[in-house]
Amino acid sequence: MRRLVPGLAVALMAAVAAHLLAEQIPGVSGLLLAILLGIGLRGLRWIPPTFEAGLRVASRTVLRLAIVLLGLQLVLGDMLALGWEVLVIVAGTVVVTFVGTVLGGRALGTPRGESTMLATGTAICGASAVAAAAAALDRGDGRDSRGRPVDAAAAIAVAVVTLCGTIAMLVLPLLVTMLGLDERSAGIWIGSGVHEVGQVVAAGGMVGATALAVAVVVKLARVVLLAPIMVGLGVVARRRDPGGSAARREAGRRRPPLIPGFVLGFLGAAALASVVGIPEGVMAPVRAVTTMLMTMAMVGIGSGVDLPDLLRRGGPALALGVFGTVLALGVSLIGVVVLL
Repeated sequence: MRRLVPGLAVALMAAVAAHLLAEQIPGVSGLLLAILLGIGLRGLRWIPPTFEAGLRVASRTVLRLAIVLLGLQLVLGDMLALGWEVLVIVAGTVVVTFVGTVLGGRALGTPRGESTMLATGTAICGASAVAAAAAALDRGDGRDSRGRPVDAAAAIAVAVVTLCGTIAMLVLPLLVTMLGLDERSAGIWIGSGVHEVGQVVAAGGMVGATALAVAVVVKLARVVLLAPIMVGLGVVARRRDPGGSAARREAGRRRPPLIPGFVLGFLGAAALASVVGIPEGVMAPVRAVTTMLMTMAMVGIGSGVDLPDLLRRGGPALALGVFGTVLALGVSLIGVVVLL
């Protein structure tokens, strides 16, 4: 624990600073600022060796804990009450966006791990989903099955999906008015197409109270689909590397399980919230802790990034993120118009 405390303390302080800054800059995500702070600390060489172990734990173990706690925000009954039409829109948007973004990454020549993280972020829930995909793709030594650093790709993906989601957050309320959508339809579109939960809240609130309430439940329905996507990534990783990577074997590491433990924890937390019903007095601090842990994880991920390499490789990822965002918004709007 003595080895971990310095790095974890830095991650916590940077996470607090990121949220304080985000409060002063409307529309900017604290998660994005956290990853930028991590990149800045690394670029300025302000991370001594004593901080490294704690920052690595922040980018992995703390991240997994945050994802498990995220499951407590999901109540399956609220999602089923939306109706089959809305669930079809959500599922269709997630599947088409994920598959389309992965295929778009191949066309643009984006590295497979990076395009997978971008696809997960645009299809599910922005930076949180990117981080979950990074955890699933990590073969055990900070690299994916092709030997590419996971944290660098995750940093690019987080920055891109946060930027695209912010633009969507600002544009969709205007488009809702232009298209003449009622508040329920607007909430379904916003919840199905905008990336981050915070961005969904902001965009729905600009439209109205009904739109906000519907958008949040629809958004959480998308988050539920994070689990099957993580399982799918695990299956694909095993097929590509059936014997386990040489790097992991040399390091004496076991192969990761088919279903990562944090995914099981996420599902268990969602089941608990759905069956027991957690009071709002308990959920409010849980949401705050979840957000802070996720922000600490973003600091850890950012601290593992080489800035010149990030700038050199960011162009194709930005193009792919824009494509995935337009795809998500287009598919969900078609679903709203056709099914509602």
